[in-house]
Amino acid sequence: MKGGTTTDWREQELAQWYNKNMRGSLEGYASLFGFDKNDAVLDLGCGDGTLLAIAAQQGARVTGVDISDVQLAASRQALKGVKGATLIKSTLQEVNFPEQSFTKVSIRKAIHHLTNDEKGLLIDKIYHWLKPGGILIIEDMILTFALHRRDENRALVEKDASIYYGSNWPDFRDAFFTTMYQELPCDLAQLTHHLLFTGFHILKIASPACFMSTVIAEK
Repeated sequence: MKGGTTTDWREQELAQWYNKNMRGSLEGYASLFGFDKNDAVLDLGCGDGTLLAIAAQQGARVTGVDISDVQLAASRQALKGVKGATLIKSTLQEVNFPEQSFTKVSIRKAIHHLTNDEKGLLIDKIYHWLKPGGILIIEDMILTFALHRRDENRALVEKDASIYYGSNWPDFRDAFFTTMYQELPCDLAQLTHHLLFTGFHILKIASPACFMSTVIAEK
């Protein structure tokens, strides 16, 4: 199974495999946002629409962006009956919105498709899309060690991954290392630089494994 380039995500098989095997539960992640009826929520790389559906259940207005027709079709099903929901087919590099359009923005397991420069540009755009006090949460393969030290930390990654994924690790291993070496993950130093340089305040960083981090930032 190939992992995660923009071209790959146009393939039906990859999107379906991700939803079944790698998406994981979103309940805990969603709880970080504290969605309510006053929110305008943007999910970049919205996948099957689960996070948007959770936000909509709390009364939020929701917008999702994805490049995959399969994922957008799943999102439409997840949001069936939700008034005012917006779904957009676009790359993260090309999508754009007016200033101060949203109160909360999510990028979960999607920013590793972007180069370092593209990450910075997107974070800058998100800063302008958010209302004052708005929240951005990024969860992805964000390494706790320097990116250029992937090889020397390989044993640590293997150990953490075997614990993080449990008995599923052998099935996920090839896709995982495809993402680590052939996609464009970053480390915490790189990501926090982009956030702070843009003007965000970092509220919290959680790293349940050396290769995975959740970063919460406020405008």
